[in-house]
Amino acid sequence: MESPYDCYLRLPDVLALQCPRTAEKYSAQWADEHFFIIVHQSAEVLASQALVDLRALQQVASDDQHRTLAYVRRVTAVIGLLEQHLALLEHLPPESFAGFRPLLDDASGGQSSQFAELFAAITECTEAVAPAGIEDTGSPTNVPGGGELAQAWWRLRSAVSLWRTRHLLLVEWMIGDQPGTGGTSGLAYLRARIDLPPRHPAESIDDHS
Repeated sequence: MESPYDCYLRLPDVLALQCPRTAEKYSAQWADEHFFIIVHQSAEVLASQALVDLRALQQVASDDQHRTLAYVRRVTAVIGLLEQHLALLEHLPPESFAGFRPLLDDASGGQSSQFAELFAAITECTEAVAPAGIEDTGSPTNVPGGGELAQAWWRLRSAVSLWRTRHLLLVEWMIGDQPGTGGTSGLAYLRARIDLPPRHPAESIDDHS
């Protein structure tokens, strides 16, 4: 019998969504492919929450800095978790991934409509609000919303850059210079998509010496 917890989270439905294409159930390759699917599905669920928060943010009054900060920081936390989430795939050896990679056919993470929408929305928001102001004025306190909000937007953009960088390194480790499964050039395609944010004005060369 399903518990109220199971029903509320619709766990039977959620746990029935992992369908590896490896034929032999519970074989080593089946377990590896199941792990790969779980990691990507959970990442998509997290990305969906970040999109929900960005859409909710559009309904917040322009002078409600407290609520705006709460949403921006939560989206940043989700992106940070997604960046750490990539570390799970470091527990899938390249040779194990190669075993079931042909079963992906043309499926590729680059086809994720959610991630594309999420990163595009973050870029649009941060370029319009914080990073442009920081870059142009040299001081986050001159950005609409004040220094605290400007820095929150800057950290969000930086979190995306960290995710892209870690993803690039992960792909390099897993497939090297092979083409992507979605027909892209692989590493070259990913490198071209890394957008480094403007340098934070509080940083100096001495900080890294």
